[in-house]
Amino acid sequence: MPLSDYTQYAGSALIAIPTLAFAWHALVTRRTYADEPPLEAGWIPWLGAGLQMRDLEKFAVEGYKKHGLTFTAYAGGRRMVFSEDLAVHRSVVSSKNFGANQIMVEIQLRFLGADRPTTKQEEAACVPVLHTQLAGRPLAHLRTAFLERLIEAIDDFKNMGVVDLIPLLRRTIFKCTLRAIFGRNFPADEALEPFYAWDRGLQNLVSGKKDPAAIKGRDELEKLVGDYLRDHILETEPVIQKQWNDLERLGTPFTLRVKYVALGFLWAAAANVAPVSSWAMAFVYNDAALTARLRGELAKADKTLELEMLYEEGAPSTQWVAQETIRLTMLGSIVRPAARTTTIEGSYGPVRVRKGDLMMCTSWSLHRRYEDPEEFIWDRLKPVPGEDASQQFYMAFGGGLRPCVGRSFAYTEIKMLVLAMLERYDVEPVTPFPRLMKTDRIGVGTMEPSHPWMVKLIPRSSA
Repeated sequence: MPLSDYTQYAGSALIAIPTLAFAWHALVTRRTYADEPPLEAGWIPWLGAGLQMRDLEKFAVEGYKKHGLTFTAYAGGRRMVFSEDLAVHRSVVSSKNFGANQIMVEIQLRFLGADRPTTKQEEAACVPVLHTQLAGRPLAHLRTAFLERLIEAIDDFKNMGVVDLIPLLRRTIFKCTLRAIFGRNFPADEALEPFYAWDRGLQNLVSGKKDPAAIKGRDELEKLVGDYLRDHILETEPVIQKQWNDLERLGTPFTLRVKYVALGFLWAAAANVAPVSSWAMAFVYNDAALTARLRGELAKADKTLELEMLYEEGAPSTQWVAQETIRLTMLGSIVRPAARTTTIEGSYGPVRVRKGDLMMCTSWSLHRRYEDPEEFIWDRLKPVPGEDASQQFYMAFGGGLRPCVGRSFAYTEIKMLVLAMLERYDVEPVTPFPRLMKTDRIGVGTMEPSHPWMVKLIPRSSA
């Protein structure tokens, strides 16, 4: 073929490709209805805005600046609706038009590594974890077990001297939580590193990216948990045993029971509460007036209460400390697929969402809509009589039909750690208090310390 023919074909391609991209962009970005949110679709067919979304947090922030409180992004054949509109958030969590099934399937297949998603019967058997609050008797039983392990663990701090406080407490909460759930004999020390590797890869795995370190961590953790449960299922919390036995009666294979019940519960209970609890304790110790206030409240509390109830109710200010710590340190989002095409009321008018759109309600940005949002103000979320504005943007645990199942236990763990440590230790800072640093994950994870906070642990004479 003559060179001129190749030149002609190349020239035609140079004209056709931009023309195709322009036509595709014009077609995709066209709004079918006037109340659909603005769309970011990129210029590459099918890939859309995918390249821009590699830094998802930056993409969302820039999208809000450009389009307002709600906008849509198209990438890889999928539409995602980003919103930091409080009215949209409340509509999404309270409407039956937005479900969790699609997200649960992706988590089961990609994050848990299951061969298949749960059947309807299996999902019903897992209701105590999937769709309800962990409350009442299960919460009371778990709370007692957790506090027993916690006191044993922090009593061992007496001879440590100078420590890096935040990771020390993070490891402690993690191990006490797992031993409360699975029993005193659970090898929590061996689970620590595999769990961290798996948890760090959450966003990659759920989005379909290969993450060898996360997959290796998950496989190691699954083997560790599975080997343990073969002989120790009767030592686990009743809520675990009930689901385990119900799935066994349905004929669910052992490996899937480990994934659906044990690994799922393990991640939900330990992923965020351990780092948030460690931050709460650090914030309290860094504020002498707050430390004195909490100790004063505890000193005046009813000493006839059982210890777990004393820590739960004896210092009311710990509730606001817990909520403010969660607001400040968690990078959470509410992610729900639209089960059908629907119109919801936003702050500035109706917002039309198509069936299959993935709602990305970014709680982390709502939590920055307070005055001085990057400051820890312990009573920021404490209700003020006659006002209802203090908690209006607080959406850490979702809400509506499917709030986070671990909300009550998360608050309990934070309160117990703070008060147990305050009763037993003073601290003497050795290095400056760290700044909060964002991770590269959006929708999951917590802030990290900018540098170690080295403190000297000083046992109190009353401990």
